Amino acid sequence: MFERGMGGMSDFEGLFGLFGLMFGLIVAELALKFADAIDSYRERPIGILTPALALLVLTDVTSFWVWIWALRNSLKVNWHTVFGGVLLATVYFLAATLVFPRTNRGWAHLDHHYWSRKRLVASGILFANIVIIGLMLTRAMPAWNDWWFYFNFGGYLVALTGLVLSRSRRLDFVFLGWALAINLLAGADLLPGSHWGHEMGLHPSAEQHATINTATGDALPVTHLHHYERLTWVRSAMAIT
Repeated sequence: MFERGMGGMSDFEGLFGLFGLMFGLIVAELALKFADAIDSYRERPIGILTPALALLVLTDVTSFWVWIWALRNSLKVNWHTVFGGVLLATVYFLAATLVFPRTNRGWAHLDHHYWSRKRLVASGILFANIVIIGLMLTRAMPAWNDWWFYFNFGGYLVALTGLVLSRSRRLDFVFLGWALAINLLAGADLLPGSHWGHEMGLHPSAEQHATINTATGDALPVTHLHHYERLTWVRSAMAIT
């Protein structure tokens, strides 16, 4: 359990607040620069590659947020943890700032800027993912036949590596689509979760979806939630009458 300070906030809640601030800055950076790109699309066409790269950064930093939450019970808040988290958040922020042009340097098309910065952005995302996945692997190793782990995580790293190395527009579409598909489908729970993901708390199982019976303090499994909610509502209605 995390210790709480005088203000009632735990150490992890304070750390998570810092990550929340960085997440907000990243979202604001991407949104504002995309708005600028839309505003000047007549003079500088947007294309598809740059918005796809921006979406990749946005979905990946969302996964970073989820991973930090999954590690909440094992994170020890100290200087090393805070500095490591700030370092990863800085890498994400730098990646976000490089997606769109910082200044009007006469880019005739956003695709030109994409090819000059894409490798830096993809390398930053790849570095952050290797660090985070490596950290989580120190807590638990996947089974040799946990195929969805290798598809979701291994396949994603392969797509990012391909994006870093590719110099082909066609291959970039493939790798961007591959990485985005994994992020969006896994995030929307449209892909089966791996056993390792369940163990790490990335894909809560049915047993983890429980609430607490305020009368007894016992955890209620998900199969009893609706009955408990109806019973609580009936008791409240009887008390009002």
